[in-house]
Amino acid sequence: MKFVVIVVIIVICAVTVLGVLMGLQQIVTYQAQIALEDYTIKHQAQESDFIATETPSSSKSLTQNCSGNAKCITGIVTQVIDGDTIKVDGQSIRFALVSAPELKDSGGIESKDFIDSLCPVGSTALIDEDDGQTEGSYGRIIGVIYCNGKNLNEELIKSGNGYLSLEFCSKSEFSNDTWAQNNGC
Repeated sequence: MKFVVIVVIIVICAVTVLGVLMGLQQIVTYQAQIALEDYTIKHQAQESDFIATETPSSSKSLTQNCSGNAKCITGIVTQVIDGDTIKVDGQSIRFALVSAPELKDSGGIESKDFIDSLCPVGSTALIDEDDGQTEGSYGRIIGVIYCNGKNLNEELIKSGNGYLSLEFCSKSEFSNDTWAQNNGC
């Protein structure tokens, strides 16, 4: 009988210790998640500060690419959706004046892969919103996208992975840009 009592006491102690440890694990996990979120927010803010303050010449050259009165947005590419749409800081951006095949169509995957090779997720992109088309379909911003020193709209056409959408030449502020003119606007 004494042996059973001792075993029960040992089991109760072991369960208590395990409960405490598991409770501590949950607390530690929760604290780690909070710390990671704080680090991510601070790191993104520092990245933005770095772009704005540490490299003023490159920031100036980026914003000099913007024209007109619509938004000039700088952010981090969070997704390459297809050949003519990306997400920057979670906002969908549609390439102005340029179209690419849909993913399900011939050339669609190649167009997406081409854009992803020039401007992979995590890259900094600048979007010059089109003054003539400030409200795109599906809530997308329409603009010219600059990434890693390249005009992605122009590069998509030059590579043969996209084509100029002539129906928008009369609406777009970019229709007089050299790249648009050279391709039929």
